[in-house]
Order: sequence, then C-alpha cells, then structure tokens
Amino acid sequence: MSSNYTLNDYLNDYPVLNLKEVSYNVFRIKNRIIYEPCRKLKQAQRYIKKWVNKHYPLELSTHNSAKQHTGKKWVLKMDIKDFYGSVRYEYIQRIIQRTFYIYATEEIVNYLTDIVTVGKHLPVGAPTSAHIANACFLPLDKKIKEYSNRHDVEYSRYMDDMTFSCNNKNILNSVEHYVSELIQQFGFKLNEKKTRYISSNKQQNILGIVVNKEVRTPKELRKKVRAMIHHYAISKGQYAPKDTDYPKFDQHDEAKLNGYINYIKSVDKKTYEQLEKYSQKFRTKLF
Repeated sequence: MSSNYTLNDYLNDYPVLNLKEVSYNVFRIKNRIIYEPCRKLKQAQRYIKKWVNKHYPLELSTHNSAKQHTGKKWVLKMDIKDFYGSVRYEYIQRIIQRTFYIYATEEIVNYLTDIVTVGKHLPVGAPTSAHIANACFLPLDKKIKEYSNRHDVEYSRYMDDMTFSCNNKNILNSVEHYVSELIQQFGFKLNEKKTRYISSNKQQNILGIVVNKEVRTPKELRKKVRAMIHHYAISKGQYAPKDTDYPKFDQHDEAKLNGYINYIKSVDKKTYEQLEKYSQKFRTKLF
C-alpha cells in the first residue's frame, strides 16, 4: 500500500463493504470469545488501525512498564475487567472522528466505527481493538498519572494491567479507591480478584518481570531455560551425561528455547549474559 494512500482511496476500494456480508469466525479460548474477521474485513480493519496508530501510537514494553517500579516497598497491581468490551461506543466514535477528522462526516464515522465493532463493542481478535481501546483510555491515563504524581506514586499501564508503587501502603490504598471510582465513571470495572498488594518481602512480579531490587526474570524461568540449554547440548552431541535417558529435543523445542532467550535478552541483560556463558560451556550456537 502506498504511503500516500488516503481515506478517499480506501472508500473507493471498499465502496460496497456491506457489513451484513462480511463475517467473523467466532471461537472460544478458555473464558474469552475470539472474533477472527474474514479476509476482506481484516484488510479494512488493518487500514483503520494504521491511521489510529499514527494519531494515538501504541507502544508496549513489558521492560519499561516494570522497570520504573524497581526497589519500592509496596506494589499495587490492578486489572481492568473486560477491557475491550467495556469501551463505550461513543468513545470509539470519538477516536474514529479525531483520526479521520478531514473526512469525518457523520456517515463516514458511523461506517468506520461499525467496521471495528461487533454489537457496538470492540471484539477480541480484531486488529483494531487494542489500538482503539488504548486510545480511548488515554484521558484516564492522564488523570491517573496526575493523581499519582501528586502523591509520589509510580504508575504504569500495559493495556488492562495497571501497576502502582511507592513506599507507603496507605497511599496506595488511596490510589486504589481513586482509580476504582474514576474508571467506573468511564464505564470500566476492576477485576477485584486480581487486585494485589505486594510487599518487598515477597516476589514483586510485574508482567512476568521481578522488580524487587533490579529488573530480573523470575528464578523459575532462569532455571528452566538453563535446563533447556543443557538438554539442547545433549541433543546436539555436545555433551554426554551419565544418564542418557533424555527425550528428543525437536524443532519445536528449539524454537521455544530461542524465544525464551530473545525474551530474556530484551528484559534481563544480566541473566542473558549468564546464560550465554553457560551455553559456551557446551559450545552451543544459540547466542
């Protein structure tokens, strides 16, 4: 698609995109209903996502979200319940209108909004949902950040996961009440079962990253990857253990190991370097 591709070009390409004729493949994964759009609908949604992301960039980093909470006596974790499904239709329309403001007639706004919604809600599985939901939540982010700054509290959000930290639990109690009331005003609710206070005496795990004293991957993951490197070395004939009863290390296992290593490299340089030295012990070519 040309970088000069405009909304007019899009509307010319899809002048008869009848929403009654497009479809979703609907299925369930655990407790979530997934809506996988058909090819034509997905193509239209990807175009809209590109423009929404230009106006409201979605930059997700587990490392950055976790790092700012390092070394705090208390961490508060809160989770927004049914994040996509809770975004009000009028908020979605507003984002569409602001994104395509040059062409934003009421007819076009309604047309584009209907392309990205199912039953007036953002569906899980559509490529546009994360970007639009995030854009709709930005005004709340601003209010929460201002409140947190006034009380010397660190705040980060990774989609529906909100994290706060400071050295005073009573202050975090006040933050919890403020945030709970605020997001309810905008139609959101907390998953209260996932609200947790974690002291520095316990493992403060944020988005899979431990932040008690420094940013580290959990000990369990480090041990698992170390064992996988050992297993990989055996499968490649680079190490012969006394116990030869090891299951085969196939391509799927190798891809999983590389995935773990790349993840650790992105969030925990210290552990990555330790694993690199351990790998060199067996002359493996993972790093």
